[in-house]
Amino acid sequence: MNMNVNFDFKGQIALVTGAASGIGLAVARAFARSGASVYAVDRAPEVVEIGKDLNGMGHVADISDPQAAGHIISECRKQFGVPHVLVNVAAISKPCMVSNMSFDAWRETIDVNLSGVFSLAKAVLPDLSARGGGSIINFSSVLAGTGGKSSAHYAAAKGGVEAFTRSLALEYGPKNVRVNTVAPGMVDTPMLALMNDTQRAALKSRIPLKRIATPEDIAGVVLFLASDAAAYITGQTIGVNGGMYMG
Repeated sequence: MNMNVNFDFKGQIALVTGAASGIGLAVARAFARSGASVYAVDRAPEVVEIGKDLNGMGHVADISDPQAAGHIISECRKQFGVPHVLVNVAAISKPCMVSNMSFDAWRETIDVNLSGVFSLAKAVLPDLSARGGGSIINFSSVLAGTGGKSSAHYAAAKGGVEAFTRSLALEYGPKNVRVNTVAPGMVDTPMLALMNDTQRAALKSRIPLKRIATPEDIAGVVLFLASDAAAYITGQTIGVNGGMYMG
């Protein structure tokens, strides 16, 4: 392998979900800066303008709808071609204790955070296999390892993503499709925006690096996993949490 590796994705297509804000937006921008054609997906309408700003394309879709995945992949193929990289960032988080959690709330979280990952991976894998390889990068969370008070549905979905990733890596390794997971800790995104200063200070005190991550911290790891520098990495969960969880 050429050890003089840089993150040059010219001529490649990156499909990124959750691309209208937070980590997904940072990932989409990072790929665009690195030369990739970005197909940005989100249920928020502003993703259309974001796609244009990145010299790519935005696609409004709800990934919890199992019918949406096939349409997303076919439209990406029509506009740009088969993606080289699929990054499943889209997720929701609606804190709730189990004692107060309705089945609908549980199902909504699972549908977006786990079933959406399944549907998009399943839709793109035939194309990746036929082309001779590619990379899928899924998103978990530190809570998959630690659990989370008021986050049982979220943690369960993210733990499922990690197990699903390992299974896909086993099934599709022979097709040269690499599948990995990024598991962020606390990241300065809209999901954390409701915290007050006291809560944020308490959170930072639990992190050895003594800061909350930026979305760009996470995007850099995604670029690495999508690049040739990670050509021998598959089936792994990469924790990006400042040392908050070392399990």
